[in-house]
Amino acid sequence: MKQSIEALTKAGVHPYGSEALDLYEERLTRFFTREYSSRQDLKDSPQQNSPATISKQGPMVIETTELMDDHYDRQLPLFRSFLDRQYMAYTMAYYGETPDEILARDITLEQAQQKKFELISNRAGIKGDERIFSIGCGFGPLETYLFENYPNLHITSITPSKVQAEYIRGCTEDPAHPLSGKDFRLIEGDFSDSDLNEREELYDIVFAIGVFEHINNLQLAFQRIASMLVPGGKCFLHLIVSQPEFPEYQDSKNTLIGKYFPGGRIWPFALFENESDCFTLDKSWYVNGLNYWKTLDEWHRRYWANMHRLHREVLSTEEVRHWNDYFTLCKVVLFAPLNGTIYGNGHYLLRKK
Repeated sequence: MKQSIEALTKAGVHPYGSEALDLYEERLTRFFTREYSSRQDLKDSPQQNSPATISKQGPMVIETTELMDDHYDRQLPLFRSFLDRQYMAYTMAYYGETPDEILARDITLEQAQQKKFELISNRAGIKGDERIFSIGCGFGPLETYLFENYPNLHITSITPSKVQAEYIRGCTEDPAHPLSGKDFRLIEGDFSDSDLNEREELYDIVFAIGVFEHINNLQLAFQRIASMLVPGGKCFLHLIVSQPEFPEYQDSKNTLIGKYFPGGRIWPFALFENESDCFTLDKSWYVNGLNYWKTLDEWHRRYWANMHRLHREVLSTEEVRHWNDYFTLCKVVLFAPLNGTIYGNGHYLLRKK
């Protein structure tokens, strides 16, 4: 491992916890703190390109193939190196409500991910007998948690990622895994392409955890989801949001978002309060962004702790640099400035009209 670290440092790729990287993160955090502080008036100022208009144009999603190729269909050993071992959850973990509580909470990543799914289940009002559809299910972390705690659920999940689908199928074949032997169906495909609304089966709850960052046309997405729900059915969203509105972050070609998540965007938190003709908003919650900063920081630490298994065998030097920059920039550009009040996660409980 020491040889890999030395070679990477010589190539200008500085490891987690190094003096050079810590200084770089501190300086960038100060810069963006000043930048966002000067733009606080954006919370109340009108924008020329309102997201309510943008979100009703074009296809439901864009650049899905590129997104899978560039990010989600990378080698499984990469994701295993930094994600939690219990759920393989590739979304924010939950440490607390306030900055002080988040920073002081001394729990493992695995425990924090479990707390996130517990929070989501409580806010969605899970009883234990529902028919659930999960959009963009990742490696099946929500499904794993739900079946651990509500074994009588019926769950159907969809992912366009070949790597994620293969991992989930492996879990269902493992008798010791919570997904094995349950009323669970996996669809490998793109939610926007699937004729799901033509199926006779209707669901009580649709979950979209870490998905709506990749939705281009919200109206089409909500129409599709509404067609899948029973009357009065619920939709629960969990996604990265901004407190002010940043129009430049709604087009991935204008920012570094496109480098890591082609077709991705960050919607303003207030958007979903009045967005859909298909749903009414029961309740929304802003989850402080330091939760995601702490999650990313632990992913970053684990990434480097497993570098001896990654460098050269899984990732080239330039690929190590790419992912190192990804963890760093997500932490300091989005979630660290102003104690997580600018970027965080939005939780929304919507009910079908």
